[in-house]
Amino acid sequence: MRRILPILLILFAGKSFATGEINVLTDLNSPFPPGCVSLWLPEGPTSTDNTLYDRTIWAPTSDPNTPDARVRITVWRVGCHDPGHSVVMVRMRKVSGSGDVLVPEVWADAGVVDVAWHRSQLIGLPAVGDVGATGNYVTTQGRTWMLAVDPFSVDGETRFDLDDYNDLFTLELSWFPFDPQAIDSVLIDVDAYSPQLDPTQFEFPPLHGRMSGQYTIEGIPASGLVLHIGEQADDTNYAFALFFTYLDGEPAWVAGNTGGIEPGFDFVDLDMEYLVGGEFFGLGPDLFDDADIERLPIGWMTIEALDCNTLLLGYDFTEAGLGTGVTEAERLVRVAGYDCNPWD
Repeated sequence: MRRILPILLILFAGKSFATGEINVLTDLNSPFPPGCVSLWLPEGPTSTDNTLYDRTIWAPTSDPNTPDARVRITVWRVGCHDPGHSVVMVRMRKVSGSGDVLVPEVWADAGVVDVAWHRSQLIGLPAVGDVGATGNYVTTQGRTWMLAVDPFSVDGETRFDLDDYNDLFTLELSWFPFDPQAIDSVLIDVDAYSPQLDPTQFEFPPLHGRMSGQYTIEGIPASGLVLHIGEQADDTNYAFALFFTYLDGEPAWVAGNTGGIEPGFDFVDLDMEYLVGGEFFGLGPDLFDDADIERLPIGWMTIEALDCNTLLLGYDFTEAGLGTGVTEAERLVRVAGYDCNPWD
């Protein structure tokens, strides 16, 4: 294995592999929008055209005295609603053999190569954590992971960026760390992302927690929408929208919320209320209570996601004489450590 010497040199230089591991909760180095896939990971490609690799191979078992087992490996891409982005999916399932098979080490590199130099991880949903699946058991039920790739090679010579991830690259699966006799790696050519062949997970992007944030509308200054998609104790979702705007030249709040929504919804209708009453918070507590706040029905608003950073808003405030229409809202502020798409 030509990687071993550079890796040892890095280790002796005082660096560990953990330095290059991807923490999708903080640095979001994974080369795809974390908000691209939600709820669950697909169990397989949508069609043969969407399949990049689907073969059953012999894989070494964890017990050197047990014969190799057969493992089916399937690789495909899931497109994102954010143009130019995709997520590479890798699924493994043990189909025969009595011994346990461990998930191999994973590597990747741009183009078609014999040895890949970028440490990679097979990860579950981005919110789960920063530990890849390598060393876990390959089950007979099978499991799908997303492929995340360290942007820095172990020899420090190359970078692997977003364009490399969505272009043709090599995926290498190696059982060598678990079985020194397993010299040959499995090399897979991962074809470039094609929106025509690699469909999105859902027809319309779901509204999920990573869509939360602050949004503004072009041409309407010093105003904006705060959107929060949250989770309730019964695992249903709620949506809360607060619009900072003006009425008769004075700042005004228009708010709406709804709960009990099953996760995976792609739009939400909100009855909006105009809030009046109360006092400035800086004057201290106990100057007013909730009964002093008037919540005046003012109309409704529909919120849909177009991509990770764009919302489509429909509204009707005609009963209050305040207009009706459809407009787009662009993300103003990203949620630190929980960004939907850090690349755009």
